[in-house]
Amino acid sequence: MIWLALALSAGFYWTDVGPKQALVCQVTELESCLANLSTQVRRQLPQTIDGLNHAMARRGAMVLPLVDTEVSGLILISPSHIPQTILVDLSGELHSFPLVESQKLTLWHELGHLQAAVLVDKGLMEGLTDYQHEWVADCYLVWRSARETQGLDLAWQQYHRRNIDVMKDVSFMSHWTVPVLSQLLSRYNLEELTRFATFDALMRDFLPQLEQANQDTLDEFSSLIHRSFSTQASLHLPSYMYWRKPALRQYFESTLVSLLGRDGANLWLQEQSMLMTL
Repeated sequence: MIWLALALSAGFYWTDVGPKQALVCQVTELESCLANLSTQVRRQLPQTIDGLNHAMARRGAMVLPLVDTEVSGLILISPSHIPQTILVDLSGELHSFPLVESQKLTLWHELGHLQAAVLVDKGLMEGLTDYQHEWVADCYLVWRSARETQGLDLAWQQYHRRNIDVMKDVSFMSHWTVPVLSQLLSRYNLEELTRFATFDALMRDFLPQLEQANQDTLDEFSSLIHRSFSTQASLHLPSYMYWRKPALRQYFESTLVSLLGRDGANLWLQEQSMLMTL
C-alpha cells in the first residue's frame, strides 16, 4: 500500500482518499510526477504530457479519476491559474472579493470529487450527476477546512465565491452549490462538523436530511439570478419569479453584506424588491 501522504517532492505528493490515495501534481512537474504511477494506471491517462496540458487548458486544477486498487485519481494543479481575488459588478460599481488559501481550497475541492466515488462505493449515493459531484466536492471542502483550520471562514469564503461566480455569469450555475452548502452550514456548527472523524460519517448523517433542488428549480433560480445581477438586464420587473425571491435573498444576503456592507446590501435588496420578501 502506498504510504500515507508521502511527500515525493515540492511538486507532487500522495494524499489519502478513503482507503486509497491520490497523486497530486503541479503541472510544471508532470513528467517526474507521472513516473510514480504504474504502467497500467498510466494507460488510463492521455499518453503525452502535451495531451494532459491540453486537457488541463487554463484551469487552476483538474481531477482525473482512475480505476486501481490503490490509486483513486490524479489531481493536476496549476497555481498560476488559481485566482487570488475575484471582481464583480454590482449596480454599475466594481467590487473585489479576496480569496484566502485559494490553492488549498482548490485542492480540497478536487479531492472532494474523488471522495464522491467513495460515497458511491459505500452505498451512500448512487448515479451521481455532474451537479451532485460539485456539491459533494464542496461539502468535502467545508468539512476538511473546518477540521484543518478549526474555523468556518474558508467554508464561508467558498460559499460566497459560488454566489459571486453566478452573479458574474450564470453559466457557473453548474457549480452553484449554495443550495446545499446553506443547509450544511445551517445544520452543523464548527464543533459538530469537526466531531465527524471522516467525511463519509458526516454525509451519512447529512444526506437523509438534505433537500435537493430539481433541475426545474435550478433553472428558475438561474433565470432570476441573471435578471437580478446581469448588467444587461435593464428592464425592472419587480414581480419576476417572485416565488423564488425569498430563497434567493436567503442564499445571497450574506454574500451581498460581505461585498457591500449591511446598508449597501439592504439598498440592493430593496432595489430588487427583495427586502421585505422574508
